[in-house]
Amino acid sequence: MRVKLLIGFFVILCAFGILFYYHNKDQNHPYLDELILDNGQYETEDAVEIIKLLLDAQAGREHIRDQYLLKLSQNKNAIGYYANLILASRYDIRNNDAEEFYTNALNLNPTNDVRFNFASFLAKKGKTSDAIEEYLNILPENRALQALISLEVDANIICTTLIEKRSWKTIEEFLAPKIQSDPLLMKYYARALFEQEEYTKAIPFLEDLYNLDPDDSDVGWWYGRSLELTEQAERAKEIYSSIGTRGAYRLGVLLERNQQTNAAIEAYRSSDEAISLWRAGRMQEESGMTSKALETYLEIIEIESAYKDDAAYRAYILSNRLGRNATDKPLEILSEHPSWMKRIGKEYNWDSIPVVDYNKPEFLEMVELYEANGLENVSNIELSIGSRLATVEDKLALGDWYLEKEDVYWSVIWGLRSLMDEPSRRGYELSHPRPYEDLVLEAAEKYNIDANLIWAVMREESFYRHDVTSWAGAIGLMQIMPATGQDIASRLNKTIKDSDLLNPEININFGAFYIRSMLDMFSGDIDKAMAAYNGGPGNVSRWNNSPLGTTKEDFPTAITFFETQEYITKVKNSYKIYNWLYND
Repeated sequence: MRVKLLIGFFVILCAFGILFYYHNKDQNHPYLDELILDNGQYETEDAVEIIKLLLDAQAGREHIRDQYLLKLSQNKNAIGYYANLILASRYDIRNNDAEEFYTNALNLNPTNDVRFNFASFLAKKGKTSDAIEEYLNILPENRALQALISLEVDANIICTTLIEKRSWKTIEEFLAPKIQSDPLLMKYYARALFEQEEYTKAIPFLEDLYNLDPDDSDVGWWYGRSLELTEQAERAKEIYSSIGTRGAYRLGVLLERNQQTNAAIEAYRSSDEAISLWRAGRMQEESGMTSKALETYLEIIEIESAYKDDAAYRAYILSNRLGRNATDKPLEILSEHPSWMKRIGKEYNWDSIPVVDYNKPEFLEMVELYEANGLENVSNIELSIGSRLATVEDKLALGDWYLEKEDVYWSVIWGLRSLMDEPSRRGYELSHPRPYEDLVLEAAEKYNIDANLIWAVMREESFYRHDVTSWAGAIGLMQIMPATGQDIASRLNKTIKDSDLLNPEININFGAFYIRSMLDMFSGDIDKAMAAYNGGPGNVSRWNNSPLGTTKEDFPTAITFFETQEYITKVKNSYKIYNWLYND
């Protein structure tokens, strides 16, 4: 009996000893009071020591008192992030209110692991609606889906979120066992099949849904499109006709294919989609209905869409031809694009673009400091937090920083992000660099091409990434198709493998050769040469011989591939920017 009491007393004593040890273990670091000020600030040179203590505390190897963590949690950087994580975990275990610390951590560096823990905490605290919102944010992760199912969340809510995230396969698998007992979920299921291009499988469901509610334009559009894509065009036209403006564009396409010009124009004009109105305007021009085409283009420029600048150009041209006073709004839109201004014989206002002063932000110094001390994960988190909170000046500095690391792609990205906040000369320099300068200048001289045009094409084709391959199979910096590469190699008396197009020297040389060939083929017309580079010389010849393609002024509108329409404008915008930045 005495032995048992002694053992029990010893166990209790050990337990108190362990608690006392962990409660006071931070006394091994008596200098924390010196390192951390009351407002949570610290000297830069102490950051590595502090972050190592936080990492050890997170792993359970050290104990730092809450008073220090609360101070550090005020920082909007990696140190603040780890302090909030540790506090969230501690308060959660103690059954205290950890919500503030979870929220702070997520605001700094949102990860699904932290969000899941936060959602579980909220559910435990009875804040079910808040927990559901966090779980929805983590979808389509299975752990989140299972948590939502266990909370008996309405399947409609789950499906709506999965649709926002375009998680079609997850929707299909989630609903497969449910649709027989709940026809209301059939619409989500049918759309999931449609979006995965399983048209034949989707049609029976869409037919049932359409018969139940012929006024549902979403169902009608998916049904009509599925029929069209399974070569049931006549039935598709019936469905498109029945759903009003929603089906007008595809109806117009089918009527145009059947050369029913007037009916196609009428269908296109009945839509409220810019793409449909654009097709109507082109057909009206081709049919000699110039005044009606002008009205259509003026209607398009009131819609925010990718067709706005193209429509503004046509409205400006036709207004002048017809002697109408309708050029103010089109000119306002065109004035934002160097290439369009050039096409109408006006100059872009480069003087309005300011020079922005900025310095390297502290968070980049910390990124480098952590990396130099072997704390790569911390370095990445510091970079992530700093990037999320970056000002326009920080974005420019990030562009410089990536450029110093010879990461041209991310330098361009940060240049573009800075331009979205505020135009600046440096932003344009970062987003329009001159990589592979020796190779580009050599190719430019060899084929008598302006080097800036080569860079402009390289930018729009690959964003200067030498190892990228497109979904269509185009390869490298200048995105050369393998067949085109082999043809060029033959004309240059060379033998190459397709993989050789990943070599910057070969790729730039071949790309420049092809640009020169297209310029020669189309009498030096850059619009046509670039359209041929993107859409093929055969198509350019066809567009050139169409009713709208006979003049240089009208040629861009004659292009029937929207990607090529956009491409020639993007390349020429970049070309003008390069000339402004570097030729002056």
